[in-house]
Amino acid sequence: MVMSLAATRASVPRTRGREERSNARRSTRTRALETGRQETKAADAARARRALDSNRDEGAEDAATIARDVWDGASAIVFKTTKRRTFEVEYGARRGTTENAYAVRGTIATMLVDAPDGRHAKNYSQAVGVLGGWARDCAYHAMLHVNPRRLDALAAAIANRGPEAPPVEVLCTNPGAQLIQQALKPDNPLANEALIKAWKNQKGKLRARLRVVRNGERIDLGGRSMRFSLAPTPRWPDLMFVRDEKTQALFTSKFFSAHIGTMEGIKDEGGLEAFGEDWRFYYDCLLAPMSRQVGPLLSRLPVKEEDKADSAAITKDTRTFFQRLLSVKRRDVVVETKPFEGVAAAIFPAHGPIVTSSANELFREYNEWTAKQESSAGSASVAIIYASAYGNTGAMAQAIARGVAKTGVHAEMFNCELASPSDIEQLMERSAGFALGAPTLGGTLPTPVQTALGAIIKDGDLEKPCGAFGSFGWSGEAVDMIDKRLTDAGFKSAFEPLRCKFKPTTETLQLCEESGTDLAQAVRKIERRKQVLERKAIGGAAAGNNDVAAAVGRIVGSLCAVTTKKDDTQSAMLASWVSQASFNPPAVTVAVAKERAVESFLMSGGKFNLNVLKSGEEKDVVKALLKPFAPGENRFGDLDVDISETNGCAVVKSALACVECSVVKRMEAGDHWVVLAEVERGVLLDSDGITAIHHRKSGSSY
Repeated sequence: MVMSLAATRASVPRTRGREERSNARRSTRTRALETGRQETKAADAARARRALDSNRDEGAEDAATIARDVWDGASAIVFKTTKRRTFEVEYGARRGTTENAYAVRGTIATMLVDAPDGRHAKNYSQAVGVLGGWARDCAYHAMLHVNPRRLDALAAAIANRGPEAPPVEVLCTNPGAQLIQQALKPDNPLANEALIKAWKNQKGKLRARLRVVRNGERIDLGGRSMRFSLAPTPRWPDLMFVRDEKTQALFTSKFFSAHIGTMEGIKDEGGLEAFGEDWRFYYDCLLAPMSRQVGPLLSRLPVKEEDKADSAAITKDTRTFFQRLLSVKRRDVVVETKPFEGVAAAIFPAHGPIVTSSANELFREYNEWTAKQESSAGSASVAIIYASAYGNTGAMAQAIARGVAKTGVHAEMFNCELASPSDIEQLMERSAGFALGAPTLGGTLPTPVQTALGAIIKDGDLEKPCGAFGSFGWSGEAVDMIDKRLTDAGFKSAFEPLRCKFKPTTETLQLCEESGTDLAQAVRKIERRKQVLERKAIGGAAAGNNDVAAAVGRIVGSLCAVTTKKDDTQSAMLASWVSQASFNPPAVTVAVAKERAVESFLMSGGKFNLNVLKSGEEKDVVKALLKPFAPGENRFGDLDVDISETNGCAVVKSALACVECSVVKRMEAGDHWVVLAEVERGVLLDSDGITAIHHRKSGSSY
């Protein structure tokens, strides 16, 4: 049963501050990033409040979709939007998202699983109440991932409990518990007034208790057992999964999620065909840079032999509906159940569709994607080392990692807030390049970044290309400090230092992604040089064209300029791997190298113009588009272009024709994406000209 709950605007006050750093090592993010400078305390507290509260009201009127018994004993509360409300790179496909939370009911107890973003706090607590008193007054609330912005929703659920309900046990990992403990202290920088107020009633009696769960711990709800498994990653050190051992439903929080809110319903109807691209994009943005940790976590997910329920005999009532009404004597038959095989009968993520029809297929895809990432790590790897106070520097690190991974070079994100110098040294030993990022706190570098910087300089391999990045609220000295220390030590930067004031915009994230690509290409250039020297050392010669490459090189294509636009950013590339794909509707395919900056513009629904170049007049266009570009530089240079009034993309005036296209889907093809696009409009600019053709002698290069 699915129903809609009318929404009202939530207005939950929050308070954020900043306190002095203690001398002891602290394992939670905000504490690790304190500077202890009393003179910046008030300004830092105000900035923290703005960073955490900026989007509080946006989306507060989203209605909750309540799905009762979406799976045996499990109900869902889903907030869906088709808009992009946050800036992080994983939302770049622009298909909206969902915020999912769940309720699992046993015969003796109920467990709420996860909570949505705080903007939905009021509507979430109302939706829990609509499910019934069994959900409102649940015995357990499992927070699989604790985020400061989700604590308002947790507070609303606690505050909405009945006056006679016993305290709810809030379940989380140790890092998550530390974050909640900070939120419950009034003088703490992460203090949450709503949670403090909800935690006890007016008489001072507890409404909630904090409980840290252990790996493998089971909680009996009556007729079903919920088993927890810890799943820490650099980005989410507090992450955990929980499995309903009765139904083999797996609640995975960030894993197997997708940012899509445009689908009908809340399940994965259509499977990989409908959602494969969204799952892959989410994985590439968030999990690919952590594949070293993701692989072992995936290997532990399938149900193990010792955890499988033995085949059991159960009885089934064979009476018809009318026989039951007439109280006809039961007619039971014995039915044999089989032990469960696979990763899960259904997967319940924090975002995107509930996976009921393609759980094992999606798990297989995750393993394949992770294996590809790990294989690329065998040749070259780039470390993206960062600390992030409010998520902004982390978002920049994520975009840089995506730019690195697009080239086929392994990207490894590393949050240095919880790392020791030896961890950094080991990371540098296995990395061929690195980027180091930090926020500016109190006009200086956070202590964990200073420690990481010292370990990097101690490593002393000056051949490794590098880069500096970071966000700031006022002055932004941290990025200059990193860049100067690295330059003085003798390192060479692959890109100009990247600075972002407050939240990164789409243009900033695109700049970060392109900078990551430049860093990876610098690493690949060094690796190729080493390979040539190794071949010479053993008396070998550089490999020439073989028959396959020579034969493939004889395949010709029309020379085109692909121009595209996302928000206010224009991009372009030269393309010759272009082909018509369909008569009705008219469609084309374009092969785009994964490392191209334009690749992220050509997601499903993206618009682009295919400018077919004219023979004899293509040289200026080719020269303009083949020259190296710095990240963020104007792609058109001195080219004479117009802007299409229909899709906003550039039209090359000297082209033979312009074909306006919309991306339908993408297919992965080795080191390229094959983009299928429908033609929306076509203009012939020169009826007498001849199409420029690109001839090659080798199929191993353009």
